[in-house]
Amino acid sequence: MSVHTVIQVIILFIICNISFSQTKDSSGSSYSGSFSLTGLLQSGNTNKFLLQGKGDLKRVNKILETFLSAAGSYGESKGNKDDNSYYGSFTADLYYQNMFSPFALQYAEYNFSKGIDFRSQSGAGIKYLFIPDKKHKSSVSAAIIYDYLNLAKKPGNSESKEARFSFRFKSKQQLFDDRLILSLVVMYQPVIDYFSKSNLFIESNLEVPLTKILRVIADYYYMFDNVVSVGRKRADNKLTFGLKIVF
Repeated sequence: MSVHTVIQVIILFIICNISFSQTKDSSGSSYSGSFSLTGLLQSGNTNKFLLQGKGDLKRVNKILETFLSAAGSYGESKGNKDDNSYYGSFTADLYYQNMFSPFALQYAEYNFSKGIDFRSQSGAGIKYLFIPDKKHKSSVSAAIIYDYLNLAKKPGNSESKEARFSFRFKSKQQLFDDRLILSLVVMYQPVIDYFSKSNLFIESNLEVPLTKILRVIADYYYMFDNVVSVGRKRADNKLTFGLKIVF
């Protein structure tokens, strides 16, 4: 299955479930989600723009939390495409309200700027919720994943299959009577038997609620891949600004 097919399936799943986002079923399950659109525009001596969209959908019941997320971006510099990426992820967290909880994950990616035709990560692990407070929730997790990578151009081999650890720190802080929301996700993924070969992902978000459903946001991303296509840089930084709708 191609990455485009994976993304289409994820987007279809989100669209089909939005109509249930504010309802509860007989077993006590509920849906919530969000959609954000951010971007960056520069003109003059250098003409550049970047547009990025992201949507997620969460479903919870008494023992299981499932989370589906999809994102895409497109950017041009001096009239040439220099950014085009699609991401999709799915996690299922059993006994998610406990201090320790097992989870499973699936991730798919296409990244034009790094020459990644398709990446798939599948695995499972344990999460430790060390601050369970709703307004200051923080956790760490450890998982073992199977990482499949197919590159557009060869850096020796165009295809790789590796087992990795995936260590994650996640925190969300609601401050000043919910007038300011800070979120941080840090993910470190070394190859199991070769820690110097590692990926690093950092996502930080600043949100200022305007109404119950509308927020002004600033997103910062740092993404480092230890293997990319020939002639591509391994690290990317993105800083964008925009709006977010929550439901």
